[in-house]
Amino acid sequence: MKEETLKETVRLQFETIHLFHKNFAKTLHPIRNSQYNLKKNQNKAILIIGAAENIMPTTLGKYLDLQKGSLTSMIDALEKAELVCRKKDPEDRRKTLLVLTGKGKKYREWLTGEFEKNASEIFKKLGKEDLSEYRKGLQTMFNILKKLDETS
Repeated sequence: MKEETLKETVRLQFETIHLFHKNFAKTLHPIRNSQYNLKKNQNKAILIIGAAENIMPTTLGKYLDLQKGSLTSMIDALEKAELVCRKKDPEDRRKTLLVLTGKGKKYREWLTGEFEKNASEIFKKLGKEDLSEYRKGLQTMFNILKKLDETS
């Protein structure tokens, strides 16, 4: 019984990921009227760094599923655009943290607004009850993923 449940869970997880990307990936694509013309992973990095306030590059790489070389190039580009800066961890000077600059914070605020507008257009296709169920399901998924993250 448990093996069948695991198989079904894995199948459902991947089908959900595919449908999520089909419906929402376009909200993460480069935004045309941006002054920075960032790529999708760069925009994701801005969102992640801003949500964390500061983050180690290796942790960011895990969130984005990027290899070290690609990650370093991306961080260098964001630093060159003056959106991100590297700083030493005050608790452990051997560690480097990434933080958003003032420009990075402003860009993240603008970017979040653009994503909200784009996602709102998609959500308008749902009725009030479906939207409420979707939000509840996301909250449940988030809570479970957070538990998994804390145990790894």
